Amino acid sequence: MSDLSIQEIHNFCLETTQKIINGFGWDTLSVGVLSEDDRARLEKKIDSSVLNWTWAMQHYRGSADDGILDIHLKIADWVDPDSLHAVIICKYDFRRNEFAICMLENFIAHEDTVLTGNVLVIALIYSTTFCDMVGLEEIYLQDPIVAAQPHYRAYGFAHAANAHNRMSA
Repeated sequence: MSDLSIQEIHNFCLETTQKIINGFGWDTLSVGVLSEDDRARLEKKIDSSVLNWTWAMQHYRGSADDGILDIHLKIADWVDPDSLHAVIICKYDFRRNEFAICMLENFIAHEDTVLTGNVLVIALIYSTTFCDMVGLEEIYLQDPIVAAQPHYRAYGFAHAANAHNRMSA
């Protein structure tokens, strides 16, 4: 385990993820943390959303030092660059020493953008960096929706033997 705080590890992982996606040529995409305005938008419901973000904002409250790791993805040259384009919520459980991607969604999935097909890739870049820093070898997907499970399997995830509502890799 690193001598850094979870907040410092989170910040490092965000910076590392940004550098990696810039290396892919996705330099119009910015990675950051949810602002209070972003959280308020999610609590009110995003019209294009498939997932229940109102529930998520109530369930995944807290800061990085509480193990709640939130990430927003925004496209700088998009029609509305300040709106939420995609969000990833992860949780690091100190007691169980486990890391999970809890929620991820591209809110502009109906458009062909740099986010198309890449939100999971970005979540995995962040997650593998985080897990490497805290000494974990496994990433969990918490409550994956059925429609997305074949996509997750293509990235090496399988149902966790010890939990029916999780996949792991």
